[in-house]
Amino acid sequence: MIYAYVIDQVAFETVLAGSSSERRLLLDAISRLSVTPFQEPDMKDVVEGREIMVRFIGPFAITYWLDHAVKEIRIVNVFRD
Repeated sequence: MIYAYVIDQVAFETVLAGSSSERRLLLDAISRLSVTPFQEPDMKDVVEGREIMVRFIGPFAITYWLDHAVKEIRIVNVFRD
């Protein structure tokens, strides 16, 4: 089942600020998340009753949650370590 993805503006700006190879890496990772939304994340936590997941990709961490009602992955943060 493919989920659409929605990305926070600040997270999107982080993606755009990277080099072309970093942008490709992140966009590929986000696309893979949308195709396999139920794949086990590298880390998860519950914040204010919502399950938040983190996927580590190279020097980046992508933080997201799944909105099953509308079949979307909500990307809330992209962090460069």
